[in-house]
Amino acid sequence: MKIPHCVLMALLAAYPAQAEWAQKDYASEYDACVPNCDKNNPREHEKCVSYCGCVTDQMQAQYLDHNQLVQDAVQQKLSGSIARLQRIADHCNHQTWGNPARKLKFR
Repeated sequence: MKIPHCVLMALLAAYPAQAEWAQKDYASEYDACVPNCDKNNPREHEKCVSYCGCVTDQMQAQYLDHNQLVQDAVQQKLSGSIARLQRIADHCNHQTWGNPARKLKFR
């Protein structure tokens, strides 16, 4: 059975866009997360790996453009972007450790 091209396009358009960061951007976010998590949780490296994977995956899913994420949250410190990142951290922290994350700080 052939699906008409216009129907297929409509189905594809109904799904949310998936962010695809450059591998170096994904790796840099993940690689920055794990040592900081390990420092705060020295005996729970596997949980840190899980937490950081969750956070990085969620950021990639919610921010199509990594550079825009950096500009909005780190450089301009936009409250909406910081709140969105806090929700991601809370979700992943709750999933991994069962409680909300600490308040995020951007210097």
